[in-house]
Amino acid sequence: MRRAVIAWALAVVGLALNGTAAAWLPRGWLPDPALLGAVVLGLRVGGPAGLVGAWAIGWTADLMSGGPLGEYALLELLGWGITQLSARRVSLERTPVFAAFVFALCASQTLALGALGSAPPLGAETLAVGLPHALVNALAAIVARAVFDEASERLSGGDASARSSLRIDAGAGLR
Repeated sequence: MRRAVIAWALAVVGLALNGTAAAWLPRGWLPDPALLGAVVLGLRVGGPAGLVGAWAIGWTADLMSGGPLGEYALLELLGWGITQLSARRVSLERTPVFAAFVFALCASQTLALGALGSAPPLGAETLAVGLPHALVNALAAIVARAVFDEASERLSGGDASARSSLRIDAGAGLR
């Protein structure tokens, strides 16, 4: 449960920083800390602790965004579950595979937001914002995974598994 709390705390800090930086950067050029937190939880924390952690991250994103309550909670639960299932079939420890996975997951989340009525319908404007957003999330996910692993290692007193999160290995991605 400690690692789920670490992921939640990192997501809250990221959401607060995003709210501050949004005034200076164009739409779509900021990562989604809630999605990144749910993905990292999907990789590193399973079971009830991961489930509750993903829900808490999504609910916090709902509260901080001012949008409809429960929307991000649902999306982050789905993101956590998809990551859990995908990590069993694909080697998400490999950085290029992980980045491509997060890109696809972010694009799917944008489509889901459109289906729920919180994003404009798919068109030129959505693509102009959604594609850079997915790319930024794919790159930020690599950093988020490394930060989470380091924070878990330091705050858990060494019980987190030591992983080389920034290793770039383009080997076979399927298991």
